[in-house]
This record gives sequence, structure tokens and C-alpha cells, in this order.
Amino acid sequence: QVLEQKRKDVVARRQVWITRRQPFMANHLERLASIDETAIKTNMAKTTGWVPLGSASLIMRRSDIGAQTFVAALRHDRLDAPWVINGAMNAEMFDLYTKTQLVPTLRPRDLVILDNLSSHKSSAAAGALHDIGAWFLFLPP
Repeated sequence: QVLEQKRKDVVARRQVWITRRQPFMANHLERLASIDETAIKTNMAKTTGWVPLGSASLIMRRSDIGAQTFVAALRHDRLDAPWVINGAMNAEMFDLYTKTQLVPTLRPRDLVILDNLSSHKSSAAAGALHDIGAWFLFLPP
């Protein structure tokens, strides 16, 4: 079993990223937007705790809204297109996010960097960027 990091194709893609793409991007920071998500599941929140002896008992409540996902585009000088969805990110939600939240913040020649989450690999989302002259660039594995 070869670790993904040591596969020849992955090493080559990372080398291109380091030697060609990073130097270019370093000179065009105003064109970069890096997208990522984070999620929380409210059913994992703690419902117990400690109080000092003799104090009133601790009452903790948690919202039972399930999972929520926060996604945004990080720029060199700001956070763009923040959005919260109920549930996990999927292709349908990513398409909606791209079209309604992200695209209005982009300019022609902007470059949106993202990871290789399968829902990110959407031709509809890529097409929405293409229509305004921007594009996606996926991180190497």
C-alpha cells in the first residue's frame, strides 16, 4: 500500500502547485478566494456539567436543529459570501451557494480555490463561474 502523498502522480501535481501556481498566486492575491466549509451537529452538544456544592442545579438545554454547515470564501483582506445551511453540504447546495452567494462577489479573472470534496466538482457551479470569467482551481490531493 502506497500512501497517497507518495504516489508519483500526486507528487507531480503537488510540485506543479508549489513551483508554478503558488508563485503566480502570490502576485495576484486580490484575485484569490479560498472556499471551505465547517459543520456542527447540535445533537453532539454536552447536556451535563458541574456546579459548586450548594449551588442551584445546572440546567442545560440544547437546540435540536441537527447539523448546520457554514461555508464562505476567504480573501486576502476579507471574508466573502458567508452562508449557513441546515444539513451537510451536497452538490445541490453547493450549486445554489455558488450561484446565489459566491458569484455576486466575484469579478472576471478571479480564481476560487477549493478542496476535492465531491460536491465541489459540479459542472453547474463551474459553469456559473465561467459565465462571469472566473474559475475553480482544486487543491492537489
